[in-house]
Amino acid sequence: MPDMPDILALLPRFGLIPGRQAPEHPLPGSPERCIERFAVEDAGGRPWMLERIPQEQAPRREALGRLLADLAQDRDLCALIPAYRPVERTAGEDGGEKRFVLACEEEGLCGNWMLSPFVDGQELPRPGYLDDGWRGEAIARGILALQRAGRALPALLSAPQAALASFRDDLFSAITRHAPQIVERLAPVREALSELAAVLGAVPSALAHGDLHPLNVIWGSGPAKPLRALIDWEFAGARPRLYDIANCVGCAGFEHPSGLARGFVMGLMRELRKGGMPGPELGLLPLFVMVTRLGWLSEWLRKKDDELLDMELDYLDILLEEQENLAELWCGG
Repeated sequence: MPDMPDILALLPRFGLIPGRQAPEHPLPGSPERCIERFAVEDAGGRPWMLERIPQEQAPRREALGRLLADLAQDRDLCALIPAYRPVERTAGEDGGEKRFVLACEEEGLCGNWMLSPFVDGQELPRPGYLDDGWRGEAIARGILALQRAGRALPALLSAPQAALASFRDDLFSAITRHAPQIVERLAPVREALSELAAVLGAVPSALAHGDLHPLNVIWGSGPAKPLRALIDWEFAGARPRLYDIANCVGCAGFEHPSGLARGFVMGLMRELRKGGMPGPELGLLPLFVMVTRLGWLSEWLRKKDDELLDMELDYLDILLEEQENLAELWCGG
């Protein structure tokens, strides 16, 4: 691991005067999405997150840097986007697009580096947040603002709707090969998701965060200042516009199944309907929640976490059993 002077030596490459390494700042989000990461401060005392990423991620992260820079210009989103700091141009380099990945070849610092602002916030009270309607309303406003901003970025909306159906089919094929003991248990879910292709055709695409859930939000102090930032944008891109909603709702319900009908989720639904999301479309949401939970199921299988796998299977049973009731509840029927 590079020591403090080496790490701080990277800051001028991002146009900052070095300050100090600042390990007292707890870095939110998922550390496994990079090789290593550090909290640092510039000379003015502003905290930043410096992360080293794998070489194979560099092209995707450059595109992500451009996306977040664009979103940070949107008046409804600017306060929520911890956009990456661009790399300073070197002598003799001018013109062209901004770069956000610093490729460093110096000894001890060799690799690809990115820098983003550190945003401090309030710890999410779990499971108490499930009763906080204001949190759901705030996330709904963020989702709607992101979808509006995405309409001005048509190049990002080229991903085929069929991707989710392909993921479903590939996962069930992998389960048949590698986890045959749960195939019979998942048969009713698989049958319910056979309708996915038809449902996808009824839901338009929109720009999505891609991994939106309550732990990927930096929370403010209360209803007057609910959100400080949305983090972990690595999966951002075109999705069916129910995707972020489904992932967020699904995570609340996994916290406790009663959360599917408590303040957080109901506040989310009210604000979505208020913002123009059609009730009948929200009635399709239970199916989308089920398909997003397949991603988590895949994660528990990959990590061989039998306890979370059993919990996920039980949760899928609940979603399947309550599908019609949840559809009516969420669409405002």
